[in-house]
Amino acid sequence: MPTSDPDLRARIVQAAITAFRQGDFHAVGPAEVAALAEVPVAEVECAYPVWDLLVVAVMNRWNNGDRRVLWHVAEEEGAAAYLRARLESGLDDPALVRLRIATLSAASTPGHAAAGWFRNQYVRSFEDLSVALVRDVLAGREPRGTSPRHAAEQLVALYEGLQLQSQLRGDVDLLASWDRAVARMRAGWAASELV
Repeated sequence: MPTSDPDLRARIVQAAITAFRQGDFHAVGPAEVAALAEVPVAEVECAYPVWDLLVVAVMNRWNNGDRRVLWHVAEEEGAAAYLRARLESGLDDPALVRLRIATLSAASTPGHAAAGWFRNQYVRSFEDLSVALVRDVLAGREPRGTSPRHAAEQLVALYEGLQLQSQLRGDVDLLASWDRAVARMRAGWAASELV
């Protein structure tokens, strides 16, 4: 990335977050960000010569910021409670959920400029959740028969699936659906302890 004023880059990233909150991911471009940052489009393009670099910076501040703020829930109450807190946070900031869903496509597209970063973030998040589940089993927050890696797969699938459904269907009670499904998963995890 070319050398530019860090304050300007921070202002551009914040303007991009605002733009994504106000509009559709695919409708936001340098012109919308520049208008909100109150700078010429050329300055946005100089600071972020590849659009995907700006999207990475946005996700790094917005999504990872949300993760860091809520991680104490995983430490204190467990992995399932942490993901529930992330769902609750998404209800307050649905634009972040839409952006996350949009970038999942980029993460899975070979050759996409930001695919490596998005994939790395996804894998790191999954690994963090797996480690949190190991702690949960050791602390007795989850049944002893729980396979942390398999439980992480199930919880992430539930987390992402319910978020997608809540974006596309108007009748999803996100938190109630989460609580119901997690209770059923835990019953399955406990049953595997008896086998």
